[in-house]
Amino acid sequence: MNLILSFKRFSLQILKRMARNYVPRAVILIIDVCISILSAQLTFFLISSVSEGKLKFIHLNWEFVSLVTIQILFFLIFRSYSGIVRYTGFKDSIKQLQTIITTVATLIVINEIVYNIYQTKILVNGGAIIYGFIVFSMLFLFRVIVKRAYQLIHADSSSTKAYLLGTSLTDVAIAESIISDSRTSFDIVGFISEVNKLKKTRILTLPIVNLDQLKHKKIRGGTSVIVSSQKLRELATADSDILNQLLELNLKIYKLPELQDWSGESISSEIKKVNLEDLLQRTPIKLQRDKLRSIYEGKVILVTGAAGSIGSDIVRQLIRFKPKSILMLDQAETPLHHMSLEMESTHPNLHFEKIIANVRSFKRLESIFDYFQPEIVFHGAAYKHVPMMEANPIEALDVNFTGTKNLTDLAIQYKVSRFVFVSTDKAVNPTNIMGASKRSAEIYLQSVARDKSIVTRFITTRFGNVLGSNGSVIPHFKEQIENLGPVTVTHPDITRYFMTIDEACQLVLEAGAMGNGGEIYVFDMGKPVKIIDLAKQMIRLSGFIPYEDIDIVYTGLRPGEKLYEELLADKENTLPTHHQKILIAKASYDFDSEKLILLNNLQNQISNNNVLKSIEVLKKLVPEFIPLTEAERQKNVI
Repeated sequence: MNLILSFKRFSLQILKRMARNYVPRAVILIIDVCISILSAQLTFFLISSVSEGKLKFIHLNWEFVSLVTIQILFFLIFRSYSGIVRYTGFKDSIKQLQTIITTVATLIVINEIVYNIYQTKILVNGGAIIYGFIVFSMLFLFRVIVKRAYQLIHADSSSTKAYLLGTSLTDVAIAESIISDSRTSFDIVGFISEVNKLKKTRILTLPIVNLDQLKHKKIRGGTSVIVSSQKLRELATADSDILNQLLELNLKIYKLPELQDWSGESISSEIKKVNLEDLLQRTPIKLQRDKLRSIYEGKVILVTGAAGSIGSDIVRQLIRFKPKSILMLDQAETPLHHMSLEMESTHPNLHFEKIIANVRSFKRLESIFDYFQPEIVFHGAAYKHVPMMEANPIEALDVNFTGTKNLTDLAIQYKVSRFVFVSTDKAVNPTNIMGASKRSAEIYLQSVARDKSIVTRFITTRFGNVLGSNGSVIPHFKEQIENLGPVTVTHPDITRYFMTIDEACQLVLEAGAMGNGGEIYVFDMGKPVKIIDLAKQMIRLSGFIPYEDIDIVYTGLRPGEKLYEELLADKENTLPTHHQKILIAKASYDFDSEKLILLNNLQNQISNNNVLKSIEVLKKLVPEFIPLTEAERQKNVI
């Protein structure tokens, strides 16, 4: 038994080695000629059985030689033998068809000429057509058999058995492409219908199943599902529950990117695992590229927090608008170094500066403004981790308020044309220091924007959580899943707004271009997402089953954390803009001499490092701020 198995393995290895090399084209031509000879013999046999009344199996007359000679001539003219048989596709079939049709047409023309001269024919015209059907079928069959044999030889026993989601013409075409791909690692076992009532039960001889059948395991042959990017986007934007249902069935989901994003390899190499951003994606953003280019092209642009997740993507988004120079400012040395290496590698012609600086240092910032003369500022540098800032309130205020004030004052001093401040939804009715510190910075920007003599346009953008950003819940969950759990969620009902980094930064650039000064732009974040659902999705996307393979535990709300985030304060309403995803929050904040004094007073208390008095002033400046009790704060203050 072992000897037989060893022989089989040895034989398979020999076949695989042979399959790695291409068969010479001359050999393929000889095989095609042999097929045409066999087809011609079959044709003459069929004709003789009808016309002569007796069967004649072998024909070696001048008519037979003429037919084969004409066929060989067109093989050489069309070079139908030149394709690699194992990769035979639609184009190869068309070339074969052209060759045979031309051969048959030529035969009929020659027939008529010979008949008019000699009153005889090579074969009857109907026989020429019969020959065409036979030879094309046999040539095509030969290539299909070779291709299938090659696939079987190279078949991987660990290939993924997958369904294709959808039954449209596009879905069927995708399935055909995957099936015909000799290098595929996917074995298509059927189609999943998006509707429960099936009009037909099979496509390409493969079964069509619906979700109900999969749920009740009436039909279950695959472990994965492949979905096109277009359908994935349609399902995500339509708030369809199909993807969640597939995940709950423990089916891995793969996506096929848009055709223009292919790298030119086989279709199977383009199939990638679906990630969380794919499940939460929404309608693609349409930017006014001409207007943005007119604003940002040829400008010196300063981006603070440029090594962070938001700041770094703002830098990447700006590159397409060809700024004169990008000043990448951050206090984190290593992340900024990595960012600069990326820029040098991917955009060697881009002029950029890597600047180590702390936004709390007015003198350091002043020297940067004086030397580089920035024309536009995107201010993304901030402390944003809520529990950490609850334990370090003076640091939150110093960076988020004082840092913003420093940059704002310098923007006015050096006549910067636009100043775009990246705020947060946590600034709305804040219950934590981080949110209140950002709200105080918003108020300061609005206060200076009231001065009509100032040329700088101060614009605030406010949005929620960004998927995958530093400090967000996504990397935290990912790390916990990699360690096989448990995944920790603070509360079963906690919800958050989410958008992708790419989406958020595109909207920041769009809002920065449309602002006239003093506006707070609010982004359409879609529907809030329950964090527990997010955790379950991430576990399933990683190939595990929630509560079975990886547990989920509740840890309780952290200091300053809210169950629900808000994008608009109670006293604010919104006005539409030309962009459907960007609204203007019309604040009813009243500025008087007392409020302006509070802003100066807050700065003084922060400078004096007085935590309690700073918070006391902050509560007056941001009356909707409901902080922790003093007893709660003393437990956390460092």
